[in-house]
Amino acid sequence: MEPNATILHGGRIHTLGDTTSTTDAIRFDGGIVSDVGTTIRERSSDRRIDLDGNVVLPGFHDAHTHVLWVGLYERETDLSGVERRRDVLARLADNAARTEPGEWVLGFGYDESAWNDDTRLRRKELDGVSDQHPIVVQRVDGHTLSLNTQAIDRIDFSGADGVERDASDTPSGIVVEEAAGLVQREIYPDRERARELLDAACDRLHELGVTSVQDMAGLTTPSGTGDPMHAAFQQAQRDGELPLRIGYYIHVERAEELAALELASGFGDDRLRILGVKLFIDGSIGSRTAKLDGEFADDLGNSGEFVIGTDRLQTVLEQASERSQRVAVHAIGDAAIGRILSAFETVADRYETPAPNLRIEHLELATDEQLDRVASLDVLASMQPNFLQWAGDTGLYADRLEQRWHGGTNRLRDIRDRGIDLAFGSDTMPSGPLYGIHHAVNAPTAAQRLEVDEALRAYTHGGAVAEGTDDWKGTLEPGMAADAVVLESDPFDRPETINEISVVATIVDGELVYDDGLT
Repeated sequence: MEPNATILHGGRIHTLGDTTSTTDAIRFDGGIVSDVGTTIRERSSDRRIDLDGNVVLPGFHDAHTHVLWVGLYERETDLSGVERRRDVLARLADNAARTEPGEWVLGFGYDESAWNDDTRLRRKELDGVSDQHPIVVQRVDGHTLSLNTQAIDRIDFSGADGVERDASDTPSGIVVEEAAGLVQREIYPDRERARELLDAACDRLHELGVTSVQDMAGLTTPSGTGDPMHAAFQQAQRDGELPLRIGYYIHVERAEELAALELASGFGDDRLRILGVKLFIDGSIGSRTAKLDGEFADDLGNSGEFVIGTDRLQTVLEQASERSQRVAVHAIGDAAIGRILSAFETVADRYETPAPNLRIEHLELATDEQLDRVASLDVLASMQPNFLQWAGDTGLYADRLEQRWHGGTNRLRDIRDRGIDLAFGSDTMPSGPLYGIHHAVNAPTAAQRLEVDEALRAYTHGGAVAEGTDDWKGTLEPGMAADAVVLESDPFDRPETINEISVVATIVDGELVYDDGLT
């Protein structure tokens, strides 16, 4: 007879409710936390798991990720953390060697700021990898793609902005923003491939202790009808094969389709729900396309770019607010943040559902005045603490940004102290929550730095607040969802090395979905 409940005992359990107190036992029954503490009433049929000193937290909730990219990192060429240009090219060559001629060779996550020359990949060197395959390599931020000649020849860039050209007016192989979106549309997987990538992504996210995600639309949406990745979500749910809790945002190009359905945010169930509309105001710092009130220090005269017009922006916000559909807006530069806040001020009072309905993704270069406006509008700050990996005195941000921004990006402490709802995500740069939590706790400046409990809550309860599910998940208090992660040591005990902590197990709905030695 199968046990009808599971008791974890013999370790340290952080419920992350209103206090930082801990307990040594917890009971999961029927997919919820039924009891905590030493006075748990045990039944003869209960399954007991000895934690052997390991530490339990609520399952991590990645409030901004791209499930497609997580799967592609697993199935294509993972270039994250590769510190030498020749090693990146070697990994791509290995992929080409096992790929049929004429088929796409894809790479994801390269970061040239870690290389000696700080120069992005271009066509000629990718042609050297293979002239038999179209090759597309995505920079870590997703806003810059590098292509070889075969890939360039397959895509019609006529009239598109964002195609870099050399002195002879020939495409260099670098594309950004609009042109990058055209490429991403071309290489988007079909439904069968999307389902495979979903399975790979779920496995990887569980290895990282993630139990819930919010999937964000990328630069573009596939042409034709529907999104194969969303179809994969729905199919997995229908088949009873979705081991991850997923909420997802629709790309702005399909905003009218969502509006026509008249679905308020949260439509779905405890495994899969539609959250709202995702749109972009600007680009990224790494690709020098974030829209600044100023210019890039290493590209004088370039202030970045807006990627949506004000009329289109206003139309989307009005449609969404009339239907109580949440809106998640990518805005990084201070000029971009200012524009979206002005637009938010015109619709914030139209929602019939409680805040937060409006959220800014990234919010990296917000001024004090802008943060005050964020607080007054009840806008949620959806931020990626792992971006602080570039915030050091000699990091990418120091090179790209004017002196006034040094030490002033991603001001998590200033945001937290204003009482702004804060939810952490990874944006797959990289995906691990512990890596992001480490950077939040060990950020270069006081304005950026959080305490351990604050960072943990932003990566658990904060995500639930962002999607309106904090009444039933995000902590390990009685009555809440039995979603948990088991760690080999306690982040509170080793704040300076949180990124080195290993995940031992991941639990969703009271069931083990990842086990690296717990049982």
